[in-house]
Parts: sequence; C-alpha cells; structure tokens
Amino acid sequence: MLRVRIRTPIPKYCIAKQYPNAVLKLRCVCRGKNGIKAFVNLKTPDGRTIMVIDEHGCPLAQKILNSGVMVPSAEIHKDIIWNIVCNDEAFKNLITVLERSGINYEFVSKEEFSEDDEITYKEYMLLKLAFEGGFFDSPKRIKLEEIARSLGISKSTASETLRRGLKKVLKEFFEL
Repeated sequence: MLRVRIRTPIPKYCIAKQYPNAVLKLRCVCRGKNGIKAFVNLKTPDGRTIMVIDEHGCPLAQKILNSGVMVPSAEIHKDIIWNIVCNDEAFKNLITVLERSGINYEFVSKEEFSEDDEITYKEYMLLKLAFEGGFFDSPKRIKLEEIARSLGISKSTASETLRRGLKKVLKEFFEL
C-alpha cells in the first residue's frame, strides 16, 4: 500500500470558493448520492471553526475517487492537498486520470504504507484508558502505575506502548 500526497489547484466549483481565506480540512471524502460527500472542518480567518457535511458534484474529486484510490482527507487553502491511500495499480490509474484530464498536479510525498503506521489494539486501549482516566489532565487524575496495573502490564511497558501510540496519533494529526 502507498500513502501519497498530491497538490492540485482549487477548481472553480469547490466549496472553498464559498469561504475565501478559510482553511478547510476534509475528512472521509467518499462518493455520495449526488457526487462527492465529505465531512468538512472549516477554520475562518477570525478563528471560528465550522463543521459541515458537504455533498456536491466536484468533478476533480470524482475523477480521483474513480481511479480506485481512497481519500481519507484533504486540506484546502490556496490549493488542495489530497491525502491518498492506494495500491500500485490504483496509483498508476490516478496518474493516468490526472494526465488525461489535463489537471495540473504535483507530488508532495509518496511512501510505502506499513502496518507499523497503524495504531494497535493494545495502544488504542492504553490511550483510551489514559485519556478517560485523566492521565493527560493537569493535575493528573490517574498515574501510569494505575493504568499499567489495570491492564496487568509493567509500568515501563505501559509507558513505551503509550508513547508509541501517542506518536502514531500525533503523526496522523499533523499528517507527517
């Protein structure tokens, strides 16, 4: 599997045109009944955050999705950065579709996507316990020793697993 980031210009029919100078983050970009559907997180220049579910007939997004790739997210400001997950065949289809359509694009990054990038069940459970128990609160409502004891693991194993899971979550959040 590949994780690819591609930059394209904003098409004239994009939701971003309705909110000039805002930064939009699209989550769960998929096919809808009437075109493309996405959960949109919109940050306005005055600092407000607006969340909407948008469905519209974006031909660019449709072409990208029709190439066989998945688009877990995209960010729109002065252009669009598409975060794409695909196999080699879908990647080749994507390039063919973009080139045949005359769409200007630029590769931001392309990397192999491994299972090591995904959060494990143990990391998930530890992060969830730590968060819900108040480990990240100030002051802490639960200590690492208590979390480790509740899972039947050592404090050092809990610490290492927590750090590894947190790193993966932050890497995804910052989309590095």
